[in-house]
Amino acid sequence: MATSNQAGKTTGDAKEDARRAAETAGRHARQAGAAASDAAELSYEELREQVEILKSDLASLTGAARGVARQKAREAYEGANRVRDRAVGAAEDGYEMAHEHFNDALSQAETFARERPALALGLAAGGGFLLAKLMSRR
Repeated sequence: MATSNQAGKTTGDAKEDARRAAETAGRHARQAGAAASDAAELSYEELREQVEILKSDLASLTGAARGVARQKAREAYEGANRVRDRAVGAAEDGYEMAHEHFNDALSQAETFARERPALALGLAAGGGFLLAKLMSRR
């Protein structure tokens, strides 16, 4: 009977040990859960702070990009104005040169017509005749 008593005691001890182990495991599980919750809370707060910092940085970058874009647009506008001014100047120079050449040619034609009126009249009549022939073929 001593063996059955010892077996009962050992079984009881085993049950007690199992109960204590379960309580300890439960306590550790609750502590681990609390620690995980605290870590999640801390991570959420850190994440929120990082998001706010990113928002601020993005706003700064957007403002800087806007400023650069405005500056580049202003430079492009001024460059276009310079090119326009050069083109207008070149066109005016070309017009003046063409006007001078035309006036020189007109002056030479008038001088030629005064010096040789019969030849000038003959050339004009011949040119008119050739032009009329070319135009009639169309």
